[in-house]
Amino acid sequence: MAKICAQCGCECKDEYYKALDNYLQVKYFDDEETNCFCSKDCFCEFVMLEPFYIEDEENDKEVQNE
Repeated sequence: MAKICAQCGCECKDEYYKALDNYLQVKYFDDEETNCFCSKDCFCEFVMLEPFYIEDEENDKEVQNE
């Protein structure tokens, strides 16, 4: 049976990724088929992972003092 990426819908050819965390499995996936991703990027998009940058502490202090 072909594995289909839950995020982009592409068929996973040689390998696939899945969440192994029990909380994520229970909360976000109905079955094994919905816990299938073609890449780490697709998984990150699925869980809405975004980078945040640590700003310089002095910039933070200036904002707080205003």
